[in-house]
Amino acid sequence: MKKVVISVLSLLLFILVHPSLMSAAGTTYPNVNDYIASKKLVPAKVENQHQSIFTKFAYRNGYGEVEGVVAHETANSNSTITGEIAYMTRNHRNAFVHAFADGSRVIEIHNPNYGAWGAGYYANQRFVHIELVRVKTFDQFARSINNYGNYIASLLYEYNLPLISAEKTGVGTLWSHGAVTKYLGASTHTDPHAYFKKWGYSWDQFVQLVTMKYKALPDKTENTNRLGQIPSSKVLIYKDYKDTAAASPAGETYTNQTFFIKKLAFVNGQTYYLLSEQASSVNGVIGWAKASDLLTNPESSLKSTSKTLYFTGKGSAYSKAWGMTKDVVYSSLSKYKDQEFKVNATETVGNMVWYRGNLDGKTVWIYSSRLAPKVERSTSRLGQIKNGSVNIYKTVGTETGAFPAGSTYTGTVYYIKKQATINDQTYYLISTQPSSATGVIGWVKANDITTYSHTSYDKYAKTMYLTGKGIVYSKPWGSTKDIVFKDLSKNKNQEFKINLTEKVGTNTWYRGSFANKTVWIQSAYLNQTLESAENRLGNIKKTGIKIYRKLGSSSYFKAGSTYTNKVYYIKRKGKLNGQTYYLISKSSTGSNAIGWVHSADISDISYAVVSQKAKTMNLKGTGSAYSKAWGGKKDVVYKKLSAYKNKKFTAELTAKVGSTNWYRGKLAGKTVWLVQ
Repeated sequence: MKKVVISVLSLLLFILVHPSLMSAAGTTYPNVNDYIASKKLVPAKVENQHQSIFTKFAYRNGYGEVEGVVAHETANSNSTITGEIAYMTRNHRNAFVHAFADGSRVIEIHNPNYGAWGAGYYANQRFVHIELVRVKTFDQFARSINNYGNYIASLLYEYNLPLISAEKTGVGTLWSHGAVTKYLGASTHTDPHAYFKKWGYSWDQFVQLVTMKYKALPDKTENTNRLGQIPSSKVLIYKDYKDTAAASPAGETYTNQTFFIKKLAFVNGQTYYLLSEQASSVNGVIGWAKASDLLTNPESSLKSTSKTLYFTGKGSAYSKAWGMTKDVVYSSLSKYKDQEFKVNATETVGNMVWYRGNLDGKTVWIYSSRLAPKVERSTSRLGQIKNGSVNIYKTVGTETGAFPAGSTYTGTVYYIKKQATINDQTYYLISTQPSSATGVIGWVKANDITTYSHTSYDKYAKTMYLTGKGIVYSKPWGSTKDIVFKDLSKNKNQEFKINLTEKVGTNTWYRGSFANKTVWIQSAYLNQTLESAENRLGNIKKTGIKIYRKLGSSSYFKAGSTYTNKVYYIKRKGKLNGQTYYLISKSSTGSNAIGWVHSADISDISYAVVSQKAKTMNLKGTGSAYSKAWGGKKDVVYKKLSAYKNKKFTAELTAKVGSTNWYRGKLAGKTVWLVQ
């Protein structure tokens, strides 16, 4: 009981001595920072419990390039630090942070050199994230804040970052989750303000605590590798960071240029960078400047790189990576557009990539966005150069070795099996053969050559028929120099046996043999079918025979019982792919056509009218009489003629069917055909 009374009296005495109090929900608490100081609270040591399960990804400026810290709180009043870690580990695919702090422990669960999924896209690629675990008592809260603030101060110190609160400006190294939501976005959280307020605490007081701990950290100097720029002529440059009284403004002399930073110093909570005009902390040194007064970016180690890129025509060339106006070597790169730039070194400055190489005899640095790779890919096209003044390039991106097409390389078709794109300019590799390796002439800009897509359609052998028009060439879509035969008028209806079909754009071209030469002809100058007049009779014997509605069509119907065992007139013959077809008709004039039948599927015989003079004869009384000459079973009118033996029969038409004469006339009142 005495201990309780003494504790209450001590708390009342503390409140009287420290009248700066905060209240929340009707409860009054002491000033947290004063409480920490009066109790001489010792921050907990950081426990390393890194979890390998968490995704490892670099910050936007690279591995270990931390830009600040985000202060979170767990928003769970009924959990513990181990419970929070267990929950986050189970749900790491949704979110995870770097560390947790409560009243007695600080546990780091993810290496701060890698990013974490703590506060949305923009914050995740920049900052370390730490969660404050909720506690039950004021004393525990003060202890947790002490641990929390100490860990954050040590992170800023470790990564050589100045302590600048981003709460009011959206610029700085110490962020609340609420400031991330307000200034960066990709998050809706506002912690830890509401939880702070519960214990009578504010963000400004927290910044004061972190600042106190940050300034208490020991001075240090160490090597670094950064580039820096002085944004204002008023920035002070110190000869010695320990003697801040001996300083002079940068003025015009040291602005608008980029400096090398190879050393830093941390003194009384302030970071200083040593500026040099050379990549050295000894040579070219101009003095020290506060880190908070400079624009800086980490600089990666110089990497020897050998590759070829191409100018976009934009931007400038500099004597240093991330150069400014005083570092300009060539102010405009417009005249170098699409020309090659041979890179010999690469350097990353922050999240920017810079390339070093030689340009017109000078060593320069070019920002990566001002250069583009050559993108090569396979293609299949045919092309004709537009005119003789078109340049043909031996190598894309350089005028060296280029030559005009002239009359030598115009008037003919080229195969295009490879294309290259630099910026928005496409080049085609032209060849006399369908290859990107043999027969190659050079590269031509896409707008200097007329091209069409070129694809193989099929390799089936087929036969078509010349219309007598058009020209045959040595290549598909041939030009004047590719002509093999110019006049085909004498070859009308001649067979053209095809062995390859290709598409050029939307047009079809066929390859075949003509006059013992391999030639190409466009489909417009070939007929798929060839029709001619015919005079035959035909009889379909099998029900399964196909009758095509149109020559060359795949649409057909079967003869069945309807179209078998009767004679048809054949007045048209057709050729399709070298095969013969007959157009069968019910009429001797060819009208009432039924369809086309393959010649192998029909019994046929020649038919010709011999005489239309009346001729009277005595019937022998043998055979049958039909409705058509050479009649079939279904054409029988009188099956037996024995009853008409020696009767007079007057034929008004005589026709030769094969080698046999057939006669048409009236018999017993019906028109019939018979043989005598």
